[in-house]
Amino acid sequence: MTDTLTVYLNEIGKHPLLTKEDEIRLSNQIREGQEASKQMEASDYRDLDELQKLERRVKRSDRAKEKFILGNLRLVVSVAKKYPVAGSLELEDLIQEGNVGLEHAVQKFDGRKGFKFSTYGTFWIRQAINRLIDQHSNLIRIPADTHSALRRQLREADSTSPDLSSEMNRIHALTQVTSLDGPVITDEDKNLHSVIASPDRSPDDFVQDWHETETIHKALKRLPSKTQAMLKYRFGFDDGIERTFREIGDLLDVSAESARRTVAKAISQLAAEPALID
Repeated sequence: MTDTLTVYLNEIGKHPLLTKEDEIRLSNQIREGQEASKQMEASDYRDLDELQKLERRVKRSDRAKEKFILGNLRLVVSVAKKYPVAGSLELEDLIQEGNVGLEHAVQKFDGRKGFKFSTYGTFWIRQAINRLIDQHSNLIRIPADTHSALRRQLREADSTSPDLSSEMNRIHALTQVTSLDGPVITDEDKNLHSVIASPDRSPDDFVQDWHETETIHKALKRLPSKTQAMLKYRFGFDDGIERTFREIGDLLDVSAESARRTVAKAISQLAAEPALID
């Protein structure tokens, strides 16, 4: 366990768990704030007094959402720890993505229906973590629904059927790692390693780096200034120094958890809206 993760676990442990009554009360406040926000966007209010009431509901909703999330961060850790961590991913990555799923669950949860949040939230947390693992577990990008179907057929093949469908066989083959020492063609001496391109950087590489830098700055300009600063600090876009969320919080006078959620939300927004970086 890294020092950063230890500090994070200690911090989230300070927030009290929510009772069922807390969940109902907070979810009601969140829902009222969402409705108030829609009214404000549609200018659906009579006068300044009603507008101020709507603004107070939105602020109370934001505080309720914050409290709801903080009270369930340990649920995310509990779910993330059940996943094997392999490849380029670390437990912190699973937790961060799980927190995105948690935030989505908090926004959609309706305490009036009588369900306990832990069951509802676990579903969305797992969805987010599975999506992250799918994106990093293969050499090629496979749509999430296709990857889910492949996992399901692989599980069924272990117990009931020895074969995958022809389409899933092809996709499964594409996701497997091949040794560089293996022959390009069976019974020939030439291996994959001998046909790999030179590691030396080409002029095209430098142009690509420049283009990526310009694309990043263009995308950042679409975000609020404080969010821009958090992303720059987190990934070292300006000075090459990647800072922790605690350091970002100290620099921008926000909590480490608030900085983490803002960064995670911004990354998800940019990933989901490629038009931002066209």
